[in-house]
Amino acid sequence: MFELNTNDAGVSRILVVNDDLTTRLTLTKIIQKEGHEVFQALNGQAALEWLEAHSIPDLVLLDVVMPDMDGFEVCEHIRRLDANVPIVMLTGLDDVTAVDNAFAKGATDFITKPINWALLIRRVRYSLRTYRITCALDQVRIMQNEAQEVAQLGFFEWRSKTDTLAWAPGLIELFQLPETVSQMGLEGYLQRVESGQREHVRQQLEKLLTDEHERAMLGHGFKAGDGDRHVRMTARKTSENTILCVLQDVTDFWQARQTIEFQRHHDNLTQLSNRKSFQALLAKQLEQAQPCAVVTLDVARFHMINDSFGQVEGDKLLQLFSLRLQSATQGLYPMARLGADEFAILIPELDDQQVLINWIADLQLRLGAVYELGGQPIFIETSVGIAISPDHGSEPNQLISAAIQARQVVKKAGGSRYKIFDESCQVDHARRLYIESELRHALEKHQFKLLYQPQLDVHSNRIVGVEALIRWIHPEMGMVSPAEFIPIAEQMELIHSIGYWVAEEAIRQASEWCREGLGLRVGINLSGRQFMDGDLASKLGHMIRLSGLPPKLLDLEITESVAMDNPDQALFLLSELKQLGVTLAIDDFGTGYSSLEYLQKFCVDFIKIDRAFIKNLVHNPADQGIVKAVLGIAESLNMRVIAEGVETAEELSLLTAFGCDEIQGFFISRPVPAAEIPGVLMHYHSK
Repeated sequence: MFELNTNDAGVSRILVVNDDLTTRLTLTKIIQKEGHEVFQALNGQAALEWLEAHSIPDLVLLDVVMPDMDGFEVCEHIRRLDANVPIVMLTGLDDVTAVDNAFAKGATDFITKPINWALLIRRVRYSLRTYRITCALDQVRIMQNEAQEVAQLGFFEWRSKTDTLAWAPGLIELFQLPETVSQMGLEGYLQRVESGQREHVRQQLEKLLTDEHERAMLGHGFKAGDGDRHVRMTARKTSENTILCVLQDVTDFWQARQTIEFQRHHDNLTQLSNRKSFQALLAKQLEQAQPCAVVTLDVARFHMINDSFGQVEGDKLLQLFSLRLQSATQGLYPMARLGADEFAILIPELDDQQVLINWIADLQLRLGAVYELGGQPIFIETSVGIAISPDHGSEPNQLISAAIQARQVVKKAGGSRYKIFDESCQVDHARRLYIESELRHALEKHQFKLLYQPQLDVHSNRIVGVEALIRWIHPEMGMVSPAEFIPIAEQMELIHSIGYWVAEEAIRQASEWCREGLGLRVGINLSGRQFMDGDLASKLGHMIRLSGLPPKLLDLEITESVAMDNPDQALFLLSELKQLGVTLAIDDFGTGYSSLEYLQKFCVDFIKIDRAFIKNLVHNPADQGIVKAVLGIAESLNMRVIAEGVETAEELSLLTAFGCDEIQGFFISRPVPAAEIPGVLMHYHSK
């Protein structure tokens, strides 16, 4: 055993192994800023030579792809030298095989290229912290072995027919209990169990009596004669009315062991298994060759809750959510937290698919009951995906991936829904990975452009505004639809930089038109995440002041669903934006669940009717009724209405007759580059 090479200030010795000079120097510089001592090796052979000449470092950052000896071989060699030192592998090989190979060779963690530097630093901190705890635990174990301390065991029998406990003398001595304990039944024992765990202990013992389980293993707090302790209980049925319970006092090791175990195998926030542990459990289950199911679920729009209430309250919601999951499964099914708001449940034996579906429906009802965050009632929706072996996969990663794909399909539909995987759930992963990679550099490579779609005032018959619409022109993929890349940008947290580029470019163009005397109002769309940015108003205000654009010529649009996801927060943010002097619009109106109470409080100027209610307007009386109702609401609230997706003269005629204020759509013009807008205005106004 070696001593941990860390001084009191937390400085660690880190070995960086990478054949790329730029990456190696960048890693060195960033880690040195954290206050650590860094050593460099330009390839695998150099790393092994360094290890022979020096003591084991506190952490190794190891590249996978190197010319003479790959990272997997180096990792395996290091593990032969030391079993505990953290090894974080850097790889561009983000396929499952590469990841599995890294862990099989002994890697502690991995991170993919291009490197997210902020994430890398956090993983280094996490690995070093875990390493220190592991070393500390090893030192405790060594001291215990040197002192020849052996854990003491004791037992008692619960004779259920007479409800009496027969205690072994050694157990009474071990826990310094009074002799009177020999007179008490099960309730007397449970009174010494930590209050929050009593019912669970009772249920496990009663299930042994009814042969629901063969053996129960559980840990719980225990009130001994000299204070609170923690015990490990192993219980089994020895005769028809007798349960043997073996107790071990693990108080001395409990905290240290729990810390290590949870960091290795569990999620610290929810105390559920992590992804790696869940995969291992699933692998063992699949070895049984019996049908099983993997259920994945997530909290709809969780990022909005986090942004609105803060991370502390967001974490509280995840904890409450996981407790409801555990309550619903009654501890019978293994479950895990896969990611931020992603959870998984393993159904080990699937006999009846309909029973599973009924259980999922009931589970979603339980999970959807009201929560309280920050003193406010919160309702959530859940998306659930289900994959069943062997139909949807015979390997852990296949089943988990299939369940996730099914969940993503229903997530797009909104609401609390579930779906069993089928072929329609499959996605082109290669294209998505390519889009993710290219999207990171699209902005700096100037691949985005804005098109502008004119908006017509039906009363003056003049074009009074345009809506700015982003397009991605990729050199190989061509025109990539916003419907495809915007959701990916949101998941990758690139939507903020893209959104502010759109705002800056649209404001610049609007200012240029204003100086040319066109005076067009320019509308830009705000994504949900961008809208919840606390600095949004100040950043937009700065852009407006620099450009010299009259604020009233900037129209900010948010969707109805974003506004109503957290209406109180939206009310505050809309008020902040309104103080800039801009105009505000609620987009896609009619597709969400607006409350008239909140709508009248929102300081918006426009309601935009979604094209879904316009495309069948001429022939569908129901859509006509909806449009008339929206126009009536807008008039009573002193708001103007813009109808989107107008494509025919008949639609325009009906909307004019109903009292609509403005329209946009192909009937007026398709979205066009900024340079063509003056020509469109001249052509239309000359009619």
